[in-house]
Amino acid sequence: MKKISNRPELLSPAGNWESLHAAVINGADALYLGTKQFNARLYSRNFSIEELEKVIDYAHKYGVYVYLTLNILVKNYEIKQFFDLLSRAYVTGIDGVIIQHISFLDIIKANFPGLKVFISTQAAVTNLHAAGLVKKADRIILPRELSLDEVKQFTSAGYDVEVFVHGALCFSYSGLCLFSSFVGNRSGNRGSCAQLCRQKYNGSYPLSTRELCLVSKIPELINTGINGFKIEGRMRSPLYVAVATRLYRKAIDSFLSGKFNVPYKEMEEIKVVFNREFTEGFMFGDINLISSEKPMNRGAFLGEIKDGKLLLTRPISTGDGIGIWHNDKVTGKVVRALKVNGHEVKSAQAGECVGFETLLPENSKIYLTSSSNIRMKPDFQINRSPLPKTYRENVKINFPAFPAANSSTDNSTKILVKAYSAEEAIACLTAGAHTVFLNVFSSDFSATVNKAKHGIIGAYIPRILNQEELIAAIDLVNTSKPPAILVGNSGFFYHRLAFRTDVYADYSLNAFNDLDIQFFNRFNVIPVMSPELSLSELTRLQTRNVVLFCHGDIVVVNTKIFPGYDRLIDEHNNVFKIRKENNYWQILNSRPFGLFEDIKKLFTLGFRQYLIDYEKFSPDYVRLYINILNGTEVKRKQRKGYTSGHLYRPVM
Repeated sequence: MKKISNRPELLSPAGNWESLHAAVINGADALYLGTKQFNARLYSRNFSIEELEKVIDYAHKYGVYVYLTLNILVKNYEIKQFFDLLSRAYVTGIDGVIIQHISFLDIIKANFPGLKVFISTQAAVTNLHAAGLVKKADRIILPRELSLDEVKQFTSAGYDVEVFVHGALCFSYSGLCLFSSFVGNRSGNRGSCAQLCRQKYNGSYPLSTRELCLVSKIPELINTGINGFKIEGRMRSPLYVAVATRLYRKAIDSFLSGKFNVPYKEMEEIKVVFNREFTEGFMFGDINLISSEKPMNRGAFLGEIKDGKLLLTRPISTGDGIGIWHNDKVTGKVVRALKVNGHEVKSAQAGECVGFETLLPENSKIYLTSSSNIRMKPDFQINRSPLPKTYRENVKINFPAFPAANSSTDNSTKILVKAYSAEEAIACLTAGAHTVFLNVFSSDFSATVNKAKHGIIGAYIPRILNQEELIAAIDLVNTSKPPAILVGNSGFFYHRLAFRTDVYADYSLNAFNDLDIQFFNRFNVIPVMSPELSLSELTRLQTRNVVLFCHGDIVVVNTKIFPGYDRLIDEHNNVFKIRKENNYWQILNSRPFGLFEDIKKLFTLGFRQYLIDYEKFSPDYVRLYINILNGTEVKRKQRKGYTSGHLYRPVM
């Protein structure tokens, strides 16, 4: 086998000092970690800004880079705090920063020389034209949902990209999930996900994904030209970090030396330390993505109890931990004694039949969940040259000027609607909607665009599009020439100048602050603001020339994984409808959103454009909101079954 020259960077998670040390000694090339603020794992122990200098000194001493995760959505009043924190971290010598807001990219590159900027997977860069918006970035962390051929499009185009190779998979596209936010008031986009996908629905766990494990695919990944291999797990134990890092370090180095192999010992160890069953994911076309039996770590399968004994599939020792799976219940215990052929032993090997100090339930499945034989320290030594000391000064940011509050080029009131059929579109216009959007891929889209006798029928471009799908959408828009466009995917902005029409950015693009609004304005695009913003946070925006979601179904999950049902019912009997959009599925919140009379408060504040997305009922609510704005009072019963979302409950 020919020796390979390109060496990918192995990135390991460091949620605390113990994990950081484990990653360094086991061969990580780089660490990604967060401070106490602005990172997507707020419930990991993380590091204080005061500790960061010690972290940098330690990692750089061993030749390991440090990337700071500042990859959550930032509220308007937090912008200064965000950049102050980045400035303090910059002085400590961090090598790079990971961000979700692509609107921050130009500011960081202009003010923090020498600092690498990585675009988070939370930004959902799904195609080359979306990547074209972030050309100044040093690396793009790609979604886990891309196929290997789609990843190759990025590397072939010259982009430095990073992919996840191991760890937890989100059921939803990262950055396109509001599930935890609207159901649990803990926003995944703000780093406090409650992991509702790991809970029970319809009597099982249909949203609980398996663990990603691509160690056997290292040759294909390296040959694709991928620059970074990331291990997920800032919430995991230091032992997990040690074993996972060691596993991939050995596999990568074996391939680079010309003799690839998956290290058997580490592969067996990682099964014990953490797995929910493994999958090779979307990248390699694995359709077995869900582990619906239990959402927890299984450990490594030891065997099944028969006649009170266990025929071992792997070694076990006293002091090891086991999980006992029986009748939908899982219990754990530490092995205190083992017997083989009636004799007490300290350990037993695969193929031997063992008994335990207590009788375990018949037919129960037994898993090894911890082993005293698994070590933090590797059986090899990493020798790297220290990284040079970086000397930097504090940075004072000069932010671009924002428009004055209440500034807008158009003060007329507009009700915008996302419709789901030609009949609904026409009915909404008849009811008084200013603009109605139909999916550009809908079979009746082109024939409907020119049917409007009054009002506008425009195109809706879906949220998740690969390169070929985006080009197909652009071609359809070019052919039909709609007078308005609602865009769910950022790749469209690459083509914006070709369309002299009104363009709106859907709330899936997470417009959260004035810098985001200004970014969209560069393309002459008006954003629909994130429904995660509260009334007080909307009030702090310096411009009112935006759209606010006022009524309908909030999409809480956008996923490439078929949920298996047309609706999900949780253990509190909340019902979440599921619909298909383009080639992905959407889970809708159990309670529709409604501003009702609260729209008057927003109108008084200067907001004039509102969006309705409520399949089959939109015409009724177009009339309702027009009437409310004209002074009609809402009857209390009309609000029954609705939620006001985060209007009065700001997300954490």
